[in-house]
Amino acid sequence: MGFRVRTIDIVKILIVVIILAVLTYLVAFLSDLFLPKYKVYISDASTAVIVGLGGYVIVKILLDVISPYLFSRADKGVAHTARLAISVALYTIVVLAVLSALGINLTGVALGGTVAGIAIGLAAQTVFSNVLAGFMVSSSKTLKPGDSVILSSWIWGNPIVGEVTNVSLLFTEVRTLNGNLIKVPNSAFLGNTTFTKLSDGNQFLEYPLQVTINADVKAEQVLSLAQSYIKDSFDKEKLQVPEMYFTAKNGSTNIFMVILKFSNIVDLNTMLTSVNTAFEKAYWDAKTAKT
Repeated sequence: MGFRVRTIDIVKILIVVIILAVLTYLVAFLSDLFLPKYKVYISDASTAVIVGLGGYVIVKILLDVISPYLFSRADKGVAHTARLAISVALYTIVVLAVLSALGINLTGVALGGTVAGIAIGLAAQTVFSNVLAGFMVSSSKTLKPGDSVILSSWIWGNPIVGEVTNVSLLFTEVRTLNGNLIKVPNSAFLGNTTFTKLSDGNQFLEYPLQVTINADVKAEQVLSLAQSYIKDSFDKEKLQVPEMYFTAKNGSTNIFMVILKFSNIVDLNTMLTSVNTAFEKAYWDAKTAKT
């Protein structure tokens, strides 16, 4: 569901604005008529009250418009937090408007709080970055609990392979192949991380494994032996036999690609062990036969 402002919401806001304008005029007129000596004070106080009440009503209407969009695009926890942040921002504007209506000079307050504001802003930068990324990841459904993924980034070096267990406002939790629960800061997803979903678009998860072997034996011979060993091992474990290719020769090494397919990510460690063991055995068998 997209973000839509209904006609009735616009009408409500217009009605509130009209009522505020009428009330402001009536208070100014009556104070000028009956209490001219206190006109300025009455005008400021009444304007502040009217602005406060009107602002409160308008904020409530805006939140009623925004909330369905948030809850349709993001997880419940993220949506609640985002709604709270928006509420705080809007009500802060209302408070500032009330203070201004009372004749308080906000410039001095702003200048006095500049240093503190900068310090708080720098400290909160990472938090806001995580919040923004968390909302983007959740609302776009890029990652969701149950997704099996590979997360690659220069920040942590080796790729993280596992299953997403939770996407919160600040962190995304991933259960790795070894059973460890890793919390990845959501800010890492803003330009620093690439993630690959382990899905072939059907019922299987798919993991591409690159195997590098010394090129002092023929690649075709190693591949043929490895295919035979892997088939025997996978058939014994009742796993789907992977597709295997000789993809490139890079100087003194041969590079093979193995496409592993599985239904449950917990099988991946077993498959990786079998494939690596099979290629190592195939290499040494081919090398021994050569000599």
